[in-house]
Amino acid sequence: DIEGYDTCRKIAILTAVATGKEVNYEEIPTQGITKITSMDSSYAAHMGAAIKLFGTSVNKDGKIYLEVAPVLVDAKDPLYAVTDVFNGILVVGNMLGASMFYGSGAGKLPTASAVVGDMISAVRFGDEPEKIGWSSEKLEVHPAAELSRKYFARFEGSERAKKEAVAAAFGDVKFVTLEGKDEFAVLTGEMTGEEFDAAAAKVGGLRQKIAARL
Repeated sequence: DIEGYDTCRKIAILTAVATGKEVNYEEIPTQGITKITSMDSSYAAHMGAAIKLFGTSVNKDGKIYLEVAPVLVDAKDPLYAVTDVFNGILVVGNMLGASMFYGSGAGKLPTASAVVGDMISAVRFGDEPEKIGWSSEKLEVHPAAELSRKYFARFEGSERAKKEAVAAAFGDVKFVTLEGKDEFAVLTGEMTGEEFDAAAAKVGGLRQKIAARL
């Protein structure tokens, strides 16, 4: 799922089932992994983390925030170990807490199982659809970038030269450097996407930004 199209449609369906409202997947901000570089992966490994393609759906104060984008996660995150053809769904509820669903998302046998399951449902229910779905009411989609969260960001130049500018723009951050590189990275505190963009513009030389669950 290089461009995140499949993930976008999956998170739209899951959100529709959860809210009972129709979700237009075309309204979900979607970014794939084509802009992730080997340098990003090197920083992630240096930090004991990994970059994963996430479909995010958050219900906060009655609003639904959606996004598909790469996210930096550390080894303690349940989704860190989801690799290869496997998919993971992490559900966090106010009463349930965290619950993880994990399984194969590709391959001939998992695909065949899904097809046979659909065939059985068609035979069982005939013209009457299964009682799983959502209404025709449209869900108002809010970009997840409006939520406060941490960001991993790479900037050109040296940490020494830009340390004061970074502190003035972002406040307290964690600096990350790789030896012999003409750049540095930071892990910010929690902020909205708009706040991040404004702060990064003050520093200048932004090379990459990735939301982080660290």
